[in-house]
Amino acid sequence: MDIKKRAGLFVVFGILISSLSLGCIDSGKNLEGTSWNLESYLNNEGNLTNLIPDTKSTIAFDKEKISGNSGCNGFFSIYEVKGSSIKLGAIGSTLMYCAIPGVMEQEQTILMRLDTIKSYKIEGNKLSFIDENNKVVLVYSKT
Repeated sequence: MDIKKRAGLFVVFGILISSLSLGCIDSGKNLEGTSWNLESYLNNEGNLTNLIPDTKSTIAFDKEKISGNSGCNGFFSIYEVKGSSIKLGAIGSTLMYCAIPGVMEQEQTILMRLDTIKSYKIEGNKLSFIDENNKVVLVYSKT
């Protein structure tokens, strides 16, 4: 095989490998346009727990922005995804009073957990957020 053919094969092989590796980079497209209902969260005792009955917490992903409801208040932020890593900006929220006992504390815990997430994984219809200690802190189901 002459040098030109060999060089051409190396170039084609290099382009193929580059294309494959770029296809593996997650730019958050699998989150964009999705919405989720919270199933469980890491409580202050360190256990995953279900929401208080008759309450609902949601999160929705638009292009680089999230919004949702943490129980009785809305919240919003920006986000950035690199691979399975996710970084949220400062989280803003409304400040309504929650009448159901325990919901304000639940809401504060959920927002605090959102503030600690470092990565995520999607398995089927489940979205899990993971903190820096590799502990699942929030589990959502797709709506």
